[in-house]
Amino acid sequence: MGISHSYGWENMQVNTFMLRGDTRQWVIDKLKTPLMKAIITLCKRYPEPNKGNTTAQNTDILIDIRDKFFKLSTNQTRKELYEAAWRMFIVEFESEPEYRYIFYWIIEEIVKSDWKPRPVGRPVPDLWAEQYPYGGIPLKELMKK
Repeated sequence: MGISHSYGWENMQVNTFMLRGDTRQWVIDKLKTPLMKAIITLCKRYPEPNKGNTTAQNTDILIDIRDKFFKLSTNQTRKELYEAAWRMFIVEFESEPEYRYIFYWIIEEIVKSDWKPRPVGRPVPDLWAEQYPYGGIPLKELMKK
């Protein structure tokens, strides 16, 4: 199945298009699987960032967050994708000031916004090793800690 304007997808909610109905399998086969393979393949070409080979402000914090993420994430089916994405993100943050400053801006905008907390128990315990209960804490409260 190909997706075209005649299919009517442009009027669907994104969540419906991606996860439900007739388009779900097309999204998996034609978008998500090839994209994951490409991300993994290309991002493995980046050097592995660590505290010994990085110097930009806050890169060490991202490395610590990445390491904590991998202690908590138990999703083995997505581990290679997560490793590749973290590698690319940290290296680009470290080596491209423009990307770094845009990321700072995104954080600033999140802090200024009415960003909602993640739901309690999400990610699900089957894929996440954080001690329950977790999540559900408003960003403004987290900022006080």
